[in-house]
Amino acid sequence: MSSDLVEVLVPIPLMEKFSYLPPKNNTSLLKQGSRVLIPFGKRTLVGVVWSFSKKDSTDKRKYRHIVEVLDEAPLLDAHSINLAEWASRYYHYPLGEIIAYFFPPSIRKGKEAKFRESKYLELTSKGSFLQSEDLARAPIQQKLLALLKEKKEITLKSAQAFGISTTAINSLIEKGYINRFSRELSPYKKLENKKLLPSKKLNPEQKEAVKAINSARGKNITFLLDGITGSGKTEVYLQAIQEVVNQGKQALILIPEIGLAPQAEERFKEYFGDRVMSFHSAKNDREKVDAWLGASRGLVDIIIGTRSSVFLPMKNLGIIIVDEEHDLSFKQMDKFRYSARDMALYRAKLEKVPVVLASATPSLETLKNAEEDKYKVLKLSKRATGASLPTFQAVDLRGKELNEGLSKELLEATHLELSKGNQVLIFLNRRGYAPSMICKVCGWISNCDRCDALMTVHKNPFKLHCHHCEAQKTYPNKCQSCGSNDFLTYGFGTERIEEFLQGHFPEAMTLRIDSDSTRKKETLSEYFNEIRKGKPMILLGTQLLAKGHHFPDVTLVGIIDADSGLFSADFRGSERVAQLMTQVSGRAGRDKKPGRVILQSYCPDHPQIEEIITGSYEGFAKKLLEERKSSKIPPFTFQAKIFAESPKSLVSRDFILNLLNRANVDEKVKANVRLVGPLPSVMEKKSGVYRWELSIFSASRSNLHKFLDVMQSRLYDAKASKQVRWAIDVDPLSSI
Repeated sequence: MSSDLVEVLVPIPLMEKFSYLPPKNNTSLLKQGSRVLIPFGKRTLVGVVWSFSKKDSTDKRKYRHIVEVLDEAPLLDAHSINLAEWASRYYHYPLGEIIAYFFPPSIRKGKEAKFRESKYLELTSKGSFLQSEDLARAPIQQKLLALLKEKKEITLKSAQAFGISTTAINSLIEKGYINRFSRELSPYKKLENKKLLPSKKLNPEQKEAVKAINSARGKNITFLLDGITGSGKTEVYLQAIQEVVNQGKQALILIPEIGLAPQAEERFKEYFGDRVMSFHSAKNDREKVDAWLGASRGLVDIIIGTRSSVFLPMKNLGIIIVDEEHDLSFKQMDKFRYSARDMALYRAKLEKVPVVLASATPSLETLKNAEEDKYKVLKLSKRATGASLPTFQAVDLRGKELNEGLSKELLEATHLELSKGNQVLIFLNRRGYAPSMICKVCGWISNCDRCDALMTVHKNPFKLHCHHCEAQKTYPNKCQSCGSNDFLTYGFGTERIEEFLQGHFPEAMTLRIDSDSTRKKETLSEYFNEIRKGKPMILLGTQLLAKGHHFPDVTLVGIIDADSGLFSADFRGSERVAQLMTQVSGRAGRDKKPGRVILQSYCPDHPQIEEIITGSYEGFAKKLLEERKSSKIPPFTFQAKIFAESPKSLVSRDFILNLLNRANVDEKVKANVRLVGPLPSVMEKKSGVYRWELSIFSASRSNLHKFLDVMQSRLYDAKASKQVRWAIDVDPLSSI
């Protein structure tokens, strides 16, 4: 006789599902997408019900029973299930581990999917007929009875505030006069009387963009909102989203950095009220659960979040916006190496909703898709305020004497703007005090013991810090090689520039904004509030300042090291530098005051520097696309990488070589694949392990995945992978 088996996804790094018998006491609640407690070896884990099958009578294996069903109704809808299945196939990653991304941490671990609950007291039918004089000998119980007759129900905390003891409450419960019950307290309410900001008047280009997006309601159309910095892309989203919300639907806005969340959330709340929620890693678990529940129950109109927000279940999704779609932060670089942008595109396809990819510097992949008419292009060529784009000046550093990395031209321009009451942004994408420390006597350098990298000098507190593996050392009193205490700190970081600027411009505040200075949850919001006051100041920072911020009083942007990344080993390096320089330059002159950009460079005649100064990102991107096409590299071919890492370099290399020798790949598939490697990674040693990689290129996406399917089946060979950690990265974006 056959019986049902339940296929359960378990959050472990294995591709297969695991079969269980239904729980002994209950089978009616088992549905796809529900969480269950399962025995797994000696542990009890939380799994997700995925499918059902029949146990054949010839199957003599012993199956264990599911311990408990945790959800009456499934927590995952059909769209989430389909998205997870696609992601597992496309990124060649275990489905059981991918499913964990769809839940906040506490729900993932088995906690109830509920808002914070409050305990209430109410009268029973028996208690409603009870007279106060019947409790004359129990005045506290009498008091509670009177309160409940007046208010119908009260919270347990309120009762205690009225001086009613737990003993009196329990006594009335035992007598059957009152009930104690719990109720979820949703933090979301519709705003009735709060005055919200009216929509701004749009220019003709913005109106056309909003009209096009609104006409796509209920259809899966991808838009590229290609607007110069300061062109009012956010206002386009706001008015397009207003139409979505008016139809009773929800909007998901993906942003690249946590630092953009407070500003974006505040702006959206001014237009839409409190049914706006942000979701990112800086939120505590309670806040994440509230956002997750608000989205899944349709209590939140708008979710603003970083890449993990793409997994949030939404009851009635109407539109997805991907802001700064080109940004590298949308790609997860370890474990499940997904692209939130690409996941958003597939999710929109499943749910038949429009997607808006927005950027002043679109990625080459997006531009190619737009050229092939896969995406509809919406151009914003003018700044929303009517302001002109900033003027550029390249400062040739060759033969020049610098003050802590700053040229005379940049210092004079900074002094001039501050004297006018304006703000200045100084950009250096390198945190810490100095990139390295050198012994003047013997030449010893502060290398990291665990990485092929130098340890950065930090001054507050004094330490050496590796920004790749996060290893830290105390600042040495003497050279570990020769014993000398005569050190030179070489190069410049934001801490060092901050120290100099504070001394050189004592009349103005210098705000350093990088990941070191904004570790505390509220620091970034406090900094932005200070900037918005409009007082003359210097904003000094890394790429945290380059993305999407509107600083109307910034009239000068100084880029200290415009050469950084020009000669990268990564073929995407020039694209990244052009995007970053264009974005940071776009912070200048966004309102009524004209803007100016000074780029310091040792090679101002480099084609890339010249293109940014005299041309546009669009022109530069077209040239890059031509180069990529002739070289047959992405986006004109499809790429994946297989990584191997171990404590020994040759073990990592041999693992990939053996993988290629063991894999039985179809000759047709093999003929349409180009392999590069195995080669050591650009940074071979990182975090104490040696990393090698195999790059796989193919003109056919399906052909690439067929090849990866074969590789993946061999990678799970326990003997072969015992000494190494490996990973598959589909559509890799970085070579570090």
